[in-house]
Amino acid sequence: MRTYTVYIHDARYSVPSLVFIDITPDTLVGDIARQKLEESEHHLGVEVLDGDTVLFRIARDGVE
Repeated sequence: MRTYTVYIHDARYSVPSLVFIDITPDTLVGDIARQKLEESEHHLGVEVLDGDTVLFRIARDGVE
C-alpha cells in the first residue's frame, strides 16, 4: 500500500484542502484524483504528490 498526498484547490477557499489516499495498485491514484475533482463544482484542480514529488496535476479547465 502506498500513501499519496492530494491537494484540492477550491474556489471557495484561499488554501487547498489536504487529503491522504492509501491505495494499491498505484494505477488507481489518477482515477481517485479525477473523482475528487468532480465531487464539487467548486473544485478547480487537484495535485497528487508521492512524498515531495508532484506526480501530476489535473485542472477543471483542462490545463494540467
